[in-house]
Amino acid sequence: MITIDYNDTSYKTLYPKIAAAFSTEFKDNRIVLPKGVGSGYLELLNLGDELYASVRNFTADVDVKFCRSKRADTFYILHFDELRSGDQFMVKIDGTVINSRGRHLSNIMMTCNHFDFCYMLPAETTVRSVYIILTQNWIRQYMELDDNDEIFKTYLSLRSEHLNREPFNTDYRKYFNEVFETPENKPLRELHLRNAIMMLIEIFFTRLHRRIRKVEDSPIQKMNPADLHQLMEVESLLVKDFSRTPPTIADLAARANMSVSKLKTSFKRIYGTGIYEYYQKNRMHRARQLLASNGCTVKEVGMKLGYTNLSNFSLAFKKEFGILPSEL
Repeated sequence: MITIDYNDTSYKTLYPKIAAAFSTEFKDNRIVLPKGVGSGYLELLNLGDELYASVRNFTADVDVKFCRSKRADTFYILHFDELRSGDQFMVKIDGTVINSRGRHLSNIMMTCNHFDFCYMLPAETTVRSVYIILTQNWIRQYMELDDNDEIFKTYLSLRSEHLNREPFNTDYRKYFNEVFETPENKPLRELHLRNAIMMLIEIFFTRLHRRIRKVEDSPIQKMNPADLHQLMEVESLLVKDFSRTPPTIADLAARANMSVSKLKTSFKRIYGTGIYEYYQKNRMHRARQLLASNGCTVKEVGMKLGYTNLSNFSLAFKKEFGILPSEL
């Protein structure tokens, strides 16, 4: 196992430590995992105004454990995680396990450096994550929030998993996927990545405002934590591979250990739409991204997304965006 213990306030100081733990170097703002350790990379991205993002896109061949110890000063860490593994994950906050179920984890959460935070990734885990360290000054200046605001007091004091875990949705996925699927050779690639990450931050804080100030009306707050976790795993499975026919609702219900009716009702309550409507909406957003970013033809994109009839693809695209894919 590779263990990385740290309490850094900046990714600029943390990245050399991660590189050393992976027996490689930190060069050109990247850590490329060497053979025997894994494949993929971790990238340090300057968002401006002393704000940095850690973009992680790798598969490790060994167990990897990240442990951040608490500090007396104050900053916040915003996590956007999509993890897939053949084994279970372990996540702890202040020594309390908040998630040890499932092999697909897709969620968003904000933690504070006042708490110990640790997570262990089993070998062969595929990681796509974006982490941003947010200072008090940055939050005051750009989010127009004080860290004594009731939003932070409520959010960070209620550390149970059903309150401080935000499910992915279509808006999040649109920008999250841009971070990892913008081609390396795309002109102004870093600008595209910065814009996508800033949109993720904006969506999170907009939703956080609504969620905390109307906590009594929040469907997340009312849902059993185990059920919420299962729903997030269902969502992750739905959008895993658009080239294949999606799982049946019966299969998803069995995976979530729910009845079909409970799954349908719970999914719509959390994600605001039916299961297959959600699948199709994300499928079309994926199509739009491929057409805009990867230089694919309409036919290539249709085939990538499992369409054998391009007319059906064009009609589905127009239904979602009001234009044909050829008109982009």
